[in-house]
Amino acid sequence: MAFLILNKVIRYNTSYYRRLAYYCRQADAIFWERHWQQHFSPSVYRKAEQGELDFFEEIFLRWLPREGRILEAGCGLGHLVLALRVRGYDVEGVEWSKPTVELVRRWHPDLPIRVGDVTHLDVPDGYYAGYISLGVVEHHKEGPRPFLIEAWRILKPGGIALVSVPWFNPLRRLKARLGWYRGDEKGLDFYQYAFTEEEFARIMESCGFEVLEIRNYDPMKGFKDEFFLIRHLLRQRLVGWRLKRLLQSFFNCSPRIAKLVSHMLLIIAQKPH
Repeated sequence: MAFLILNKVIRYNTSYYRRLAYYCRQADAIFWERHWQQHFSPSVYRKAEQGELDFFEEIFLRWLPREGRILEAGCGLGHLVLALRVRGYDVEGVEWSKPTVELVRRWHPDLPIRVGDVTHLDVPDGYYAGYISLGVVEHHKEGPRPFLIEAWRILKPGGIALVSVPWFNPLRRLKARLGWYRGDEKGLDFYQYAFTEEEFARIMESCGFEVLEIRNYDPMKGFKDEFFLIRHLLRQRLVGWRLKRLLQSFFNCSPRIAKLVSHMLLIIAQKPH
């Protein structure tokens, strides 16, 4: 079965443990170059220069090792690398898009970021103590295993991996069952998968990891992406900011509902000793 959200076709794929498959455009190097150019501004680094980590602060401070190297695989504009280094972590980044890395270096020439393929990293086995990958591994049509197998290789025994992917959350599962997604993926490129907690945990375990904790985040995006009217209103100059504040307050006061609609799934896992 295939379904449509705006320009995104979604396949409710029972052969992949009821995984969602999004079709619209391929997430290749050109896509990421344009994506990060559109999202770049000097303000991206202002909070990072103060070491601010937003939602990730509690998780990163709890799980990331203080000793040893940490890699952010698919670091984009490098703001998390910068913020974590301000906090005293030995973090470096790898990014697929060469123009994005060049852009980052113009603003922060000393930031340790390099161009590379995170499925084939030029480092020895067990080189890193920590590994971060936020919204990267879901973009491979054959699945996330090549990313995770390489992550396992480069982590030392006992190393920690923090990996996030879009979540096939209860709201999305309900919409799929009701047939609210409609469309046809013909002529469109694969973009990404969304996973259930159970499936992605199984994938991590099949790659050799021990899953320690599962978290969810970003209810705002998870909610607005599923309802055209909400997306439309949030774009309006007069009401958009008011609606955003209202929704943020609601989700802050209603954590159970926020979890049901959260966009992302975060797995904290460890390479066994």
